[in-house]
Amino acid sequence: MQTEISDQVNSKQDQSLITRLFDTSKPYDIEGVPLKLYLLLAALALTLLYLDKLESAGVAGAYAALWTIGFFFYAIGERVRILKALLGGGLVVAYAGAAVTAYTGLITEDQIAYVQSHMIGNRFMYFLLAALLISSILSVTAAVLKKALFSLAPIILGGLGCAAMGGILAGWLVGMSTERVVTMYFLPIMGGGTGAGAIPMSEVYADVTGGSATEYFNFAIGVLTLGNIAAILTASMLAQIARRLKFLSGDGKLVRGVDQEIEADQSVAPEQLNTHAAMALTVCILMAGVILAETIGLIHMFAWVTIIAILINFTKIVPVGLRESMAHLSAWGMKAFIVTILVAFGLSADFDVISKLFNLGNLFIIVSIVMGAAMGAGLVSYFVKCYPLEGALSGGLCMANAGGGGDLQVLGAARRLQLYPYAQISSRLGGAFMLVLGNYLFELFA
Repeated sequence: MQTEISDQVNSKQDQSLITRLFDTSKPYDIEGVPLKLYLLLAALALTLLYLDKLESAGVAGAYAALWTIGFFFYAIGERVRILKALLGGGLVVAYAGAAVTAYTGLITEDQIAYVQSHMIGNRFMYFLLAALLISSILSVTAAVLKKALFSLAPIILGGLGCAAMGGILAGWLVGMSTERVVTMYFLPIMGGGTGAGAIPMSEVYADVTGGSATEYFNFAIGVLTLGNIAAILTASMLAQIARRLKFLSGDGKLVRGVDQEIEADQSVAPEQLNTHAAMALTVCILMAGVILAETIGLIHMFAWVTIIAILINFTKIVPVGLRESMAHLSAWGMKAFIVTILVAFGLSADFDVISKLFNLGNLFIIVSIVMGAAMGAGLVSYFVKCYPLEGALSGGLCMANAGGGGDLQVLGAARRLQLYPYAQISSRLGGAFMLVLGNYLFELFA
């Protein structure tokens, strides 16, 4: 009897250890793909890689290889708790895993070039990124968008200004030029995450400077990852301070004296969703952005896309059903392909560049930028009748983290998940503003 009790206790302890290390609550699938189907896909893709016949399968072979590598490491990043807490979860781990796969020679240079041609070379990712940017803007009501632009705008600008000053000052102290701090540290960290931030920012960098988008992204993702960790830790620290200094916090409310609730548009029935129309709208706005960038110039095509989407939202010419369809299209595209984009970039990662980030000078600059964002946003919040802690979180740290997933991590660390709608607006619209700003800064410092 005692032996049975002892075995039960040991079993519970083992289960407790497992649940502390791994998130066992997630279903046994990989981004919605049943495990058995993923294993079949992986087996076939690896066979083609081994036979060096990946090109014979065309685009299907290219994406099968990207999915095989990406989903494997994504699943690890989502289920290993310490990786999700420190690195932001599956997306960053998928990128790092792809880099390790290429570094170890498990995929040849010719195979890397082939799979990258289908994601980067033909600019298929432009469609995906445009869908993400447009849906983020159209998925909120015009009233909420205006409220966000007028209420959060000064808070975000205060965070950006202090983040830039903090990074530049730290750069001076460690002997790094202002140009490098601004373009290689400030822009990636404050750029709105990975999908709508670092990836399009790398394309802006390449178009403006003529440099390599892949090289810029490989450095930017390392800076962004460390910045996300610093943002999470800063949020937790600020929440602890606010517990003692009650006047700094609105317990999840941003504006002082106002009951903060953001109401979404009336949802539509599934049969009213029209993915084809959403794809057509995305393509139209993307092409309009390209035409404006090629004719008028001034700013990057993604910045034009953002401006067009904002104007469309304000005019309310897009019906609710189509806006909802845009959100579904974006969610599907990002779920299916954001991992492949990161893998395509990760396969060309330069470990020498990434390893150089791990020194006291770089860490000092990164932490200074993140802390500057929080302090600047919090200070401005006080003067625009908002609570400093909530302002620092939604307008500062949610600009300095890894995008949507980083927003949840930052707000979760501060126990302020009520701010998530504002954080999303901050990440997306603030990130879009950073694309416009990045266009000018790259030209200025090129």
